[in-house]
Amino acid sequence: MFLREITTDKELNVFVADHPDGQFLQSWEWGEFQKSLGRNVWRVGVYSHVGGDDSSSVQRSDSDLSMLVAVATVIEHTLRIGKSYLYCPYGPVFATTLSSHQIHEALGLIMSSIRDITIETQHQEEIFCRIEPRIGVDHADNYLVNTGFKIAHAMQPQDTWVVDVRARTDQLLRAMHQKTRYNIRLAQKKGVVVREAIGKEDVAIFWHLLQQTTARDGFCAHERLYYEQLWEFFNFSDTTDQMHLTVRLLLAEYDSKPIAASLLGLYGERVTYLHGASNYHYRHVMAPQLLQWHGMKLAHELGYHWYDFNGIQSATRPLTKRDKEYAWGGITRFKKSFGGEEVNYIGAWDWVYDRTWYRLYKVIRMLRNKLRFL
Repeated sequence: MFLREITTDKELNVFVADHPDGQFLQSWEWGEFQKSLGRNVWRVGVYSHVGGDDSSSVQRSDSDLSMLVAVATVIEHTLRIGKSYLYCPYGPVFATTLSSHQIHEALGLIMSSIRDITIETQHQEEIFCRIEPRIGVDHADNYLVNTGFKIAHAMQPQDTWVVDVRARTDQLLRAMHQKTRYNIRLAQKKGVVVREAIGKEDVAIFWHLLQQTTARDGFCAHERLYYEQLWEFFNFSDTTDQMHLTVRLLLAEYDSKPIAASLLGLYGERVTYLHGASNYHYRHVMAPQLLQWHGMKLAHELGYHWYDFNGIQSATRPLTKRDKEYAWGGITRFKKSFGGEEVNYIGAWDWVYDRTWYRLYKVIRMLRNKLRFL
């Protein structure tokens, strides 16, 4: 195996979008969006020479007789303490044909290369590199335990709920909880209408609804500018092109008043539910249920495989103190009511470059989280 930088969107997106666990955070477009926010981004690929045992069903590189078998988009995040860390969201992504030994080899190449890149470009203030590969939770011992990585706080959901939307819409409805089907029909009967956002003013509506939701349920959200930049960056993207990331904002209106919203990411085999918001005063008209159904139908109509609800409380994983402060129980019941299945990943793991600063960083995070809930 050998490693080199990935420089074209086609090479990266064909590999990630076609992968059964490929996710938009490893897409070329997400890296470009991060660059637009002023962050440094690196993309690297691991290749296997043609003729190797793992070359039969992975992507061929155009520039030599080799196959792309692993990719990593790595983003630099600055910290207020004057340092930074490297983050590989829902990555690296490994070819499904790789053995445990080959994944170890590919991961080693990626980690050594990322450190070399940051040194060469004089970004030497990194404290650690955090990875979150979408590998099943049962395989943690095979890939990351006793390798020098430290278990870390997950930045992306470790546990999610997905629905296979390739079935007919009537079958999707039948797979839902009876009360959920009833609530969808109730919302329609009461005249709730769902539409796609068409302008920046709709992002402002979403933001105001999101502020109500975060205050009510105790969740954190990005600043308003972030969502405006996200909308402007992806506003004109093509939802029919599954090889490139697109973003859509759905709004539910009742008596011509926006009362709920849903932000979706479309990429590869899945449509991912990113953020939802609602006006609690209108909870009786069941707009969130209708919004999710519209998102599922959109994924179905465009030919996607999965609708990913993106984060639940798993009965198989003990809750942290921070999790207990959030309304995970109700959110999980809501998402599971649409039918589907649970998927569990191994979470986040850190490779530490500076142990002293890493300990300080963890203490600061712990204190900040405590103050948040006082």
